[in-house]
Order: sequence, then C-alpha cells, then structure tokens
Amino acid sequence: MLRDGSEGTRRSDDASARGADASHPNTERSAAVTHASPTGDQRASDGLATPHPSGPLSLIRLSAAALAGLKRDELLSVLSDIERLTNRLAGYRAEVLGALEVLNESGVAPDASPHLSLRDAAGVSERDARRMLRAAEKTREHETVLEALSDGDINAAQAETLCDARVPEPVRAKLVAAAAGEDTDATRRRVQRAETEHSVETPIERFERQRAARGAGWRRDHEGMLRLWAKFDPDTGAHVEAALEALCREYWIDDKQVRNGRRTPAQRDADVLAYALAGLTYTDADAAAVRRLHARASARSDNLPDKAHDPSRQLPPAQISVLIGLDALRGQTDEMGLTDAGVELPPEVVRRMACDAEIIPIILGTPGGSADAGRSRRTVSLWLRRLLVARDRHCRWPGCHEPPSRCDAHHVWHWIDGGPTNLDNLVLLCHRHHHFLHQHGHKMIPQPDGTWTTIQEPEAGPTPTPRRAKRQARAP
Repeated sequence: MLRDGSEGTRRSDDASARGADASHPNTERSAAVTHASPTGDQRASDGLATPHPSGPLSLIRLSAAALAGLKRDELLSVLSDIERLTNRLAGYRAEVLGALEVLNESGVAPDASPHLSLRDAAGVSERDARRMLRAAEKTREHETVLEALSDGDINAAQAETLCDARVPEPVRAKLVAAAAGEDTDATRRRVQRAETEHSVETPIERFERQRAARGAGWRRDHEGMLRLWAKFDPDTGAHVEAALEALCREYWIDDKQVRNGRRTPAQRDADVLAYALAGLTYTDADAAAVRRLHARASARSDNLPDKAHDPSRQLPPAQISVLIGLDALRGQTDEMGLTDAGVELPPEVVRRMACDAEIIPIILGTPGGSADAGRSRRTVSLWLRRLLVARDRHCRWPGCHEPPSRCDAHHVWHWIDGGPTNLDNLVLLCHRHHHFLHQHGHKMIPQPDGTWTTIQEPEAGPTPTPRRAKRQARAP
C-alpha cells in the first residue's frame, strides 16, 4: 500500500495495520520502498533545497498468497498505488539528476560523461541512460510538469508529451492539470488539439522542424537479433506507412484463413519489413500476396501513362487518401489535411502531394456521388471505404483510436441479416475489436453526438435496424 508524508495512508487504517503487522503472511518477504528526507534544518545547513512537500514514500509488498486473496478492484487499486509511486520516483530522479548537473557545471564534481555515470549507478544501458538524462532535463525546464510528476499525478510518458507540447506556458499548465485524470493516449490527443489551437508555429514551420528531426538506426541485441528504429516526417512517413500497410493487409487477408498457428501482428509486421528491405518471403502464401500487390500496382500504372510502375522496387507505391477542406486545398485557410493513417499534413504539403497520381484527395465541402451499394454487393468498394475513413477517421470502438489503415469496414446491421452496404450502415473497427465484436455477440450503436456505444446482442430474436447516423459531406 502506498503512503506518503502529506497524504497519509491511502488505504484504511485497518489495511495498513495488517500490512505492518508482524503476523502478516508476507512478513518474511515484504519489502518497503522508503525515502527518508533530511529535516529542513539539515538541508538548509547543507545548502540543499527544501524537501518536496510530498514527503516520504512507502510501499508495502504483499506476498503472492495475500494478493490471491484480493478482489479485482483491490488488485487494480494496488496497481494504481504502484504506478503512482513509480511516477513520484521518476520526478525524484529528475531532481537528483538536476543536482548532479549543477555539481558538474560548477566544477565541484566535473563529469565528462554523465550518461556513463548514470549507466554505472543505475545499471541501465548506455542508450537508456542518455534517454533518461534527456527526459529529466526536459522535465526540469517546466516546473508545473515536474511538480505533477513528483506528486504522482502523471506518468513519465505524459510528462515528456507535456514538455514537448509547443504551446504557451499558461496553456501547458492547463494541459498538466487535465492530464492528472486521464491516460497517456488521451493526453497526447489533448496536446495535439491544443497545438492546433494555440501553436506557436505555423503548420509549415512545424513540418520543417519534423523533417529536420528525422532519423533511423539499427543494432544487434544480446541474442544477435537485429533491432530497427526509424522516425520520418509526416509526408515521408505517409508514403512509407501506406506501402507497408498495403502489404500487411495482403498478409492479413491470408492469415485470417489460418485456424491454428497464426502469426502475431508483430510477426506479420516483421515479415513485411523483411520483404520491403531485403525482398524476403518465407511462405508460398506470402509470395502470392506480394504478386497480388504488384499486379494491382501494374494495373494502376497501365492507366497512368505519365507514371509508369517501376518493377525494380520491392514495394510498389501505395495509394494514400488525404482528407482536407476545399478552402484549405485552395490555400485560403491553414486547416491541416488528414491521411487515412491519421497523420496531419500542412495544406501546402497536401497540395504538392495532390500532383502525385498515387494521392487521392478527399475534399470536404463539395457535392459528392452516391455512397450506397445497397444489397448488390457485400464487400465495401474502395470509394465507399474512402468516404467511411473521411467520416470515422479511426476505430470507433469506445476508447480505441487505431488508424483507418488497421481497420475493417463493419456492417452495423449485418449484411447476412439484410443490412445494406452503405455509409450509414458502416463503421470502422480495428481488427482486434472487429473480431471481438463478432466472437462475443456485441453490437455497435451510434449516438446523437457522433460517438458509439456497444451492447450485448440477445441470443435470439430479430436484429433491429440501426439508427441512421448524421449524414456527412460527400467527396466528389
């Protein structure tokens, strides 16, 4: 259980007494994480800062037998305590590293390689030591972020996101306050919205900064496995991701037919990279998937005399859909474009991309064609899927934000039960939630505010006709 000097015991006194009681079954194995701060007078005489108001930290470790006797809510509460303590320790570490930096800069204890000293003291890798130093430095630059982290209200990932946010400081303070009650993904989405509304840089300035921050690398781990990492600007990243996702989807189509021994998503992504970088396929099914992908690319090139397909490329260029307002495309506003992978692009970049035959602009604010295939076909056409992506933008399962490139078009009123294939009867669901919905008999229900909820379908009885969602603007 987590306790600190200012908040007191977060559990009941009875639970705390059980944890500290020598007769507790975990007594011989229990371990307490504590932080004994010097008194104010001692710290003042040593020239150190005043102790953090949160005071000492304490976490009582329960034995496996004790944990087995807890209910689900109690176990989740214990996890919450662990994470809160972890967050506070991250804030404490940032302050300790700051004190070391002061000694280094003052010349009292010069250190030519602080990251190596941290590596030796903490037992982490040199790479992780550099990352920890950078994160601590950024956190100390923003007092409100450091305070929230040291109080355990936010985690280290949230702290880094809030530090990187390019917004005025008053806006950052509000973001920090809001982050205390949400998860990391929600904080990142909130920061993204705030940057759009309060950004201190123009869209093209942001793009140029992102372009300058590109990088990649690879290394071998202790088992000889090759590890890759890469970071691209949104424009380049959109092309790379679209090409990789096109082959990944072909592999997924084949994998869905496999009952036992199906590869994991991570293994499938690794096989996609193996082909993209080295032209390697490990099964006949994967080789056939590659041939299908190249055949479609060749068919597109046959209809585009100004853009012939290059057969020497491992992966053919994939089509990218970009959602953008008509005024932005004309250069009248700075509204960002949105790719089908959920990536924002400045309108200047979208206008340049629109000259590429592989770029499909989906323009809002203009009259559009039909978005209704009725009962004539079960599968969703490419055109209808683009309209669906323009409307939903990500997986619509409550709380999920997987990008459209990893989503399926799901019939709300099942096609086999008479449901039509039109925009109002479709919703984007990621592969995981689409499978979960069908496996466990859930149903997607649209809400008036544009969100969706799920219900458990009854075992028998007719399926009700879904309520028609608000009609969206159509692309030309």
